[in-house]
Amino acid sequence: MTGIRKIAREAGVSPASVSRVLSNDSSFLVSEQTRARIKEVAAKYNYHPHLNRAVTPSPIPRSILVLTTHSLETEAHDPYFIQVHDGIIQEASKQNIQIKAFVRFPNKDFQFTDAQKYDGVIVAGVFTQEFYANLAKNNPHIVLIDDYRYLPAYDIIRNSYFEATQIVLDQLLENGLNKIAFIGGNIHPMNNNGETTDSYQDIRAKAYLMWTKLHNISPLIALNGWTPKDGFDSMNTLLKGKFQAALIASDQLTIGAYRALKQHQLKVPQDLQIISYNDSDIAEYLVPSLSSINPASLSMGKMAVQRLIHCLDNPNNIPIHINLPAKVTWRESSEINLN
Repeated sequence: MTGIRKIAREAGVSPASVSRVLSNDSSFLVSEQTRARIKEVAAKYNYHPHLNRAVTPSPIPRSILVLTTHSLETEAHDPYFIQVHDGIIQEASKQNIQIKAFVRFPNKDFQFTDAQKYDGVIVAGVFTQEFYANLAKNNPHIVLIDDYRYLPAYDIIRNSYFEATQIVLDQLLENGLNKIAFIGGNIHPMNNNGETTDSYQDIRAKAYLMWTKLHNISPLIALNGWTPKDGFDSMNTLLKGKFQAALIASDQLTIGAYRALKQHQLKVPQDLQIISYNDSDIAEYLVPSLSSINPASLSMGKMAVQRLIHCLDNPNNIPIHINLPAKVTWRESSEINLN
């Protein structure tokens, strides 16, 4: 293929002169004779800059599959995973990654072989280990979000709820509160057909129970589920005893707990201090406003995409488990002296 340097040699000019003449650069001062000679040589070899220039092909965007245990209805009542999903979408767009499918479970139509169509898979929520193993047989590039089990075969993005829980409990104890209750639920891994009968202890409850044991404090705990009604029922059960503060495993559970406290004519924080988790938008607008632990869920979604890209670029690297820092937003529902 004839190049610009050959045109320049035959015309007796520099390659830069050839480039500027053939691109019709009106600011380039050159005699008409030289301009004509350059065009004549270029025509001789049928050279056209836009046809002969080396073209770098546009990279084909990578595609990912996102699997989640949250239905649209569940997500509407749980802003935590809305933020996780938003993080995935934002980072994928930024990195020119195409989310080809977003599959919500339970989903009896899902076939594990479908995962072969994508460069990688992001899983938001907790599935059975058998589900992960079948998925990995069809696509080894997997990043999990929010699974706190020890799963050395997979990259996992988590928040530091365990550490944040123990820090908050320490702060309550330092403020003279040693009768502290906990409201939450257990985790039920999902498969194609829905939640299984298997369950394991939520990381927040685990942190609470370990802390009470360490400090020789009797635990006061209710693990009924994750809906506002579960929060209502759990608080009613716990109020048969006496305690000064309660950690509640989500803002949604706290809505129900607040209602139970109102029915018992108890005031927050005068009669009972409350600290929750997730720091969703509703936390700021409850009355009184709710102290809540922020899990950096948006960043979790973004980090999952970044980690998947790294795995695709470095397929021989070992899996990594990443804990993103959680922090407390203190509001009116607690009276804590942090000095």
